[in-house]
Amino acid sequence: MPAAGASSRMGAWKPLLPWGRATLVEAAVGGALAAGLRVLLVVGHRGREISGLFAGREGVVIVENPDWERGMLGSIQKALPLVESEAFFCANADMPGIAAGDYLALAATWEASGRAAPSRDDPARDRGGIALFASHQGTAGHPVLLPRAWSADILTLGPGERLRPFLFSRTHRLIERGPGALMDLDTPEDYERCRGAAGERIPD
Repeated sequence: MPAAGASSRMGAWKPLLPWGRATLVEAAVGGALAAGLRVLLVVGHRGREISGLFAGREGVVIVENPDWERGMLGSIQKALPLVESEAFFCANADMPGIAAGDYLALAATWEASGRAAPSRDDPARDRGGIALFASHQGTAGHPVLLPRAWSADILTLGPGERLRPFLFSRTHRLIERGPGALMDLDTPEDYERCRGAAGERIPD
């Protein structure tokens, strides 16, 4: 879960913005923890503040990315060597609309499909897996469930590249999960709109 950026478009640092009785980063991490996941939380800009916020929190592993200014891909690459399971999720720390049920639904699909067997048409290309995207009305969002077998290829991507085109070039599937899959907070307008859309579920 990347949380390393400086939030330049927001005008305020996103991780510590209020979200209900917590902060954005706490809400995002909380959804993953509620699903029983171990969270690799990648920090960079003001990393000590996030590290302090989660100090002693069971299930949260802080990963430092000193090169955070190079972008989100680099943060994901920093966490990959710590992945222990055969599949892992990617979810942004500024997406508090992702609930435990979204992670669990993707995991259930993974298990039901034989743990995402490789494509019969081109198994070599996919190296044993498929990307599962939570989506809303046909648009891919987060979280994304990926096979660890792809980690080596992801680590070869350069600073100017992005993870999503790489994933779309391989076998992938969209799993409808509702608007929370697209609740990405990048600007003040996004923040206020999403807080309003959350309604009573996110009290002030």
